[in-house]
Amino acid sequence: MTYHGPATRGSKSINLLEPAQNKDALLPASAVRYDFLNRNVSVPAEKTTYWCEAFKKPSINTKQHLVKYAPVIQKGNKGVVHHMILFACYTPFDESLLERGYNCYDSSKPDTMIGCGNPMALWAVGGEDFYFPPDVGFSLGAVGDPTYFILETRYDNPQQRTDIIDNSGIMLWYTPEIRKYDAGLAEVGTLVGDFMMIPPRQKSFQISGICNSNCTQAAIPPEGIKTFAYILHTHLAGRKIHVRQYRDEQLVDVLAHDDNYDFNYQQMRWLKKEKTIMPGDSLIVDCFYSSTDRASLTLGGIATTEEMCVTYIYYYPRSEFSSCQSLVSPRDQFSVLGMNESLADFDVSNDTPNHWTKLMQKAEWTPSLTSELQRKQLNGENFHICRKGDYSQFPEVPVPIISMYPSYVGPVKDRVQDCLSSNASTVSTTVSALEMTSITADNSANSQVKGFTVGIIVLFLIHMCM
Repeated sequence: MTYHGPATRGSKSINLLEPAQNKDALLPASAVRYDFLNRNVSVPAEKTTYWCEAFKKPSINTKQHLVKYAPVIQKGNKGVVHHMILFACYTPFDESLLERGYNCYDSSKPDTMIGCGNPMALWAVGGEDFYFPPDVGFSLGAVGDPTYFILETRYDNPQQRTDIIDNSGIMLWYTPEIRKYDAGLAEVGTLVGDFMMIPPRQKSFQISGICNSNCTQAAIPPEGIKTFAYILHTHLAGRKIHVRQYRDEQLVDVLAHDDNYDFNYQQMRWLKKEKTIMPGDSLIVDCFYSSTDRASLTLGGIATTEEMCVTYIYYYPRSEFSSCQSLVSPRDQFSVLGMNESLADFDVSNDTPNHWTKLMQKAEWTPSLTSELQRKQLNGENFHICRKGDYSQFPEVPVPIISMYPSYVGPVKDRVQDCLSSNASTVSTTVSALEMTSITADNSANSQVKGFTVGIIVLFLIHMCM
């Protein structure tokens, strides 16, 4: 074996406990590849850019199923392309936009793109190819399926170079072999924006997004939906993410969790076992952040140095369940500075956050002030959104939805530690049995056998608890 040399070394985050997939069996021989690629994008000399380009569906006139997708990263741009999301458009679309690209989140974005908010395929740094389960596919070409798509690409250009050209994108594989179920994709967590605030110098600060029961009651069919994969997303300050499921004010499951979140590992992850979400369930996305290396307030936003708290969930059968998010009342958050009288007429739908967030950024974040903001985050008033794929609201869900943080939601527990603690008796019993077993080897060998056996049991329990 020859030495790889100093120029071909590197590192990659992997999840050793990821459920195995028989990928060869998941891609039928009839599958056809189709690419959505950016067109010679001159990456702006900005640290972070979200670039959007429009595309038309493949030339298919009958229903097909998307069964696999994978990233195409232009050579030399691995450190520049951070993530890509392919959005489906469910509103009228101007075909002249097919020849142009736009900054996704500034005023130049055409209004016709606003209805392109239903994600279909996602890839982020650290991710790999994604295969749908053998009985599930994303519908293309049928009546009511989207004709137009938006590819959103996030570029990281910390050196603000002016010479980067990019043609990266997403490859799709679709097949005429229709599977049993159509897939859907839903976004849950917090709304992105300046109203999300993390004080400086905090070892662990929690922000939670709520998908409340009103939304799932309206959006999810009576028989429920089954989730089979998910992707977790924060930015650089994120350390842990949990997605908890409540029914009738009782915790019924932890849909997803990562207690060692890695910004450079954002793979779409398969669940070991599909999980059911019923109408009327609530989903709580808990994100924990470390800001010990930051001297000022961190706000929510699209830049890497800003923050998000979002989880995307793949499910079937497809329904209109697309976006279910919340934010803590700005009035509640700003009130920690003692400006209650000034905030009496604050209107989240009309008031710009800039004035208030600047005051928050200038504040001296003492332990007591930080503690009060954390209390507001976990006990305050929340605004909710519940949207279909075309960004329209469900008519049976009141707008705006305003509620207090659910009183029945308890603190996030260390799921693995709790599981291991509850199985501690298994380890203890095994050790006791080994103590009583007559082994003819010497004491050193006895200790090695016992230690090896206990180690295998603990590793097995950790695997079962993840």
